[in-house]
Amino acid sequence: MGLELNKLTHKVDALGASAAKRLADLNKRLPVVQATFTAASAEQDVLRKKAETVIAKQIRWAGAIPTDESIHDSFPLPAHPNRVNIIAADGSQIYLDRHALAQYYLINIGSIVFRHGLPDAPSVFTAPEVFFEDDDIYFEDNTLTTEMINAKRDVRELGELARLAGIESAAAPTVTFVDNSLLLYIVLRESNQSFSDRIIKEYLEHLTTIQNSGAAVAGVVDRPGSANIVRLLHLSTLEMDEIVPDNLRRVSDPFLHFRDETLFEFLKPGERSALFVLASPANKTYYEPFGHRIYFFFLNAGGRGAGNILRVEIPEWVAKDKTKLDLVHASIVEQSKMTGYPYVFIRADEIAVVSSNERQTFEQMVMGSLIKRGFAPSVSQKQFGKELTRTGKRWKT
Repeated sequence: MGLELNKLTHKVDALGASAAKRLADLNKRLPVVQATFTAASAEQDVLRKKAETVIAKQIRWAGAIPTDESIHDSFPLPAHPNRVNIIAADGSQIYLDRHALAQYYLINIGSIVFRHGLPDAPSVFTAPEVFFEDDDIYFEDNTLTTEMINAKRDVRELGELARLAGIESAAAPTVTFVDNSLLLYIVLRESNQSFSDRIIKEYLEHLTTIQNSGAAVAGVVDRPGSANIVRLLHLSTLEMDEIVPDNLRRVSDPFLHFRDETLFEFLKPGERSALFVLASPANKTYYEPFGHRIYFFFLNAGGRGAGNILRVEIPEWVAKDKTKLDLVHASIVEQSKMTGYPYVFIRADEIAVVSSNERQTFEQMVMGSLIKRGFAPSVSQKQFGKELTRTGKRWKT
């Protein structure tokens, strides 16, 4: 028996009512939050001092640090170069499965190079790799988690961008994009610290390679759920002697449940917000010592209606270089003309994705390899039961 939707009708109605109530509450509080934003921008030196106080006290706080740009300003769309290389990479994977015939995981990286200003068709690349050795699938006697495999995929994506930047950047200004944050999620976790240290080392090396190539790099996040600026506004309402961990953790009315993108709906299509520094302990611990401290801004990428607000993350060496910053800004908007989201990401995803048919074919290849070596393919009893009830077909024995 599957999902009986008729049993959920009343819950769906309640869900809709709850969502409408929540939205109405946010809209009611929005003018107060916007007024706080305006007031904070008028006292930006004080606000920056408060943010720096949080960092100096080594308080764990996922906020933002203002830069020299006024936090409530908008910045117009710069001219797009006649000739520029735009590179994106994306990845997909087959995770480890303890019910599978053999223990392995697969990562496939798809990448694409648009040579804007030339008549050439985009160049596309794939880089599939299967991992099955003990050193690949175990870390400190435990099998890798999906989170760990995701981190390895992110590193390989950036590595592919570094490889292509080294080839393309000599011919024209080049910008490389990842479809995600530049801050690796796994370094925010307190578990598996030794694994995180190894992964972030590789990641930072790839950022350095891109920097040395002369290319720019940016991470682009659609529908950002961040609240770094909201936390900064909450900080603006505290006195210096109130900057303590408990007060920073308790984000209450009027800021509760607001997200940053709501604050930047004033941006017109093509405009970006001010630059901010990401106030994450991981940013200071891992990225800053290597010159890759992460900055971010919000950008109205255009598209349908009033446009689409994206969050864009860049390393410090891009943020401090106006030519590179403008290149990132202009390239994202140019790529987003049709949908409000960079087309280069849509293509990279198409190249990278492992379809269900491709997965089944690969599993059959693994099965064939086992049979050739005299091993009878088998699955766990749990997996056997699932296959039996879902498809009505029995495995041949």
